[in-house]
Amino acid sequence: MHLLYTHGLGGSPLAQPEIDEVFAPLGYTITRIAVPYHGSGTELLTKIATSTFGDLCTWVHEGANDLVATAGQFAPEDYVAVGDSLGGFISLVAAERDQRISHCILLACSGDFCDAMMRLDKLNPFLAAIAGKFAGPGKGGIKEQAHKAIAGQSDFQREFEAINTFEARRLARLRRLLILGDKGDPVAPEGACLHFARGATDAIVRMVYNQGQHHPIGKEALERYAVPFLLNEPVPIGLPFSAKERAMSLVLPMKSGLQRILRRLLSYPPG
Repeated sequence: MHLLYTHGLGGSPLAQPEIDEVFAPLGYTITRIAVPYHGSGTELLTKIATSTFGDLCTWVHEGANDLVATAGQFAPEDYVAVGDSLGGFISLVAAERDQRISHCILLACSGDFCDAMMRLDKLNPFLAAIAGKFAGPGKGGIKEQAHKAIAGQSDFQREFEAINTFEARRLARLRRLLILGDKGDPVAPEGACLHFARGATDAIVRMVYNQGQHHPIGKEALERYAVPFLLNEPVPIGLPFSAKERAMSLVLPMKSGLQRILRRLLSYPPG
């Protein structure tokens, strides 16, 4: 059994060791997918600062192609795709393209790309300050173009349609979907998760935290919700947590996009 994990913005293929801790004991071979443009901190910051909405769509498109191509190494077996934040969109697009993905798990990702792009300014001030600021004049901002894409009027409609997760034929190819998140996540709030899940044939949404932040899904939540999902067993209800679980969730690492990017920058050798 194979499981492909795709990290989030500013992360690395080594992110979230909980993935191996939870899923390897189930018999899964874990393959970690590197998101494009994460070769260095400079490359990543340049990509974010110079990207239009269309470039961000292409970023997801390329990542999904990489994931499916990697999975081709063990074709024709079914496999599982798990993605965190930006990696969630990559995993979802891949799952709508490759029906060998038997189970897709989105972590802190609503499945609604336009909605997430319109919320980037709520993620952290740093991303809001640099995202698309050097993309060139005449194309509008990322938030504006994402809003227009919903109505089919974006200057980058072709790029968006290549990854439009709401497209009916793509949704029909999606097999089983689980979305795990924080009820008040500013980028992937409960409402956006439920909105996307309603269009899928077999989708489950569980808001497993209520911290109001965009952060990783921890080991305890993965064990409680993702494991039964993969075993095709009933998935427990989400909130409210018990007092003990709530206390445990409060000590989970809070990794915003800015923190991830800064850690990546510090990890690169000088020059």
